[in-house]
Amino acid sequence: MACTGVSRHAPVDLPLASPGLAGPSRGLNAETTTNGPFAVMPGASEIIFLGTGTSEGVPRVSCLTREPVTCRVCRSATFPGSRNRRRNTSLLIRYAHPDGRIRNVVIDVGKFFWHSALDWLVRYRVPTLDAVVLTHSHADAIGGLDDLRDWTNYSRAPLPVYVRQQDLDILARTHFYIVDTDRAAAGGVARLDFNVIDATPFEVEGLRLTPLPVPHGENTTAFGYRFGDVVYISDASGIPDATAELMVGADLMVMDALRPRRPHGSHLILEQALDQLRRFRPRRALLTDMTHDYDHESANAELSRLRETDGLDVQLAYDGLRIPVTL
Repeated sequence: MACTGVSRHAPVDLPLASPGLAGPSRGLNAETTTNGPFAVMPGASEIIFLGTGTSEGVPRVSCLTREPVTCRVCRSATFPGSRNRRRNTSLLIRYAHPDGRIRNVVIDVGKFFWHSALDWLVRYRVPTLDAVVLTHSHADAIGGLDDLRDWTNYSRAPLPVYVRQQDLDILARTHFYIVDTDRAAAGGVARLDFNVIDATPFEVEGLRLTPLPVPHGENTTAFGYRFGDVVYISDASGIPDATAELMVGADLMVMDALRPRRPHGSHLILEQALDQLRRFRPRRALLTDMTHDYDHESANAELSRLRETDGLDVQLAYDGLRIPVTL
């Protein structure tokens, strides 16, 4: 399977996070897309980014415990409303079902899921979860499974979780007390209904999801997903041609872009992500799964130049961003 890799374009020279202290990045009072302000209509479908950071998140503890603190991005991320604060990648799909009730489907529940839920599910008044869909079984995708008990404690039915068999096999070891509740110690555990999926499209509460198999390093794979005209790939080191065929024509693409420079074994970096976006040319694109090497404001200012030079509308996503979508 062929994967696009080396860029044939001049690289985008984003400034690396520079030493020194910084104040808060722009606050979260106005919701914006890459094309400017917008409003989500009541009862309409939308997506909400619950997290846009890599496994260790931003800020990094090690950056804040150094004397003196020199990491500008991590220092900025400590301020309320900073768009440099990034928790594990996670996406909430709010699907406006034809019956009139919104269905809430979460992609990935990583180590920081409880914090993300406390921030964004509370802020946007999301009272229930209808399903969880997993991309793979690394800790930044499954570490918050135990916290789902808060949504199953008072529910008569278990919460559906859609997962590949190879990932469920891992969960049977790492979260054995959830997969087999008979092995749980006294006390409450999340009641989950595990549904095994493969690369075949499937439906969750009437929402059709098409799995997008991608390599996530040399010996690991993950799923991205397409739903409607949205493509979401949070963990990938390339995109095989067979998967690319499923992505053609997407209106919005969310793409893994771990850091501005230095190749990584299991993730796309910025220029590789931009090459993929040049390959598909979506109407708009957002980057996710980002380290502290990106400063939100300065990176987006630089990326905005691609509208003129490459015809690409691409920006960094941020935790709490909500975007209306047609599903």
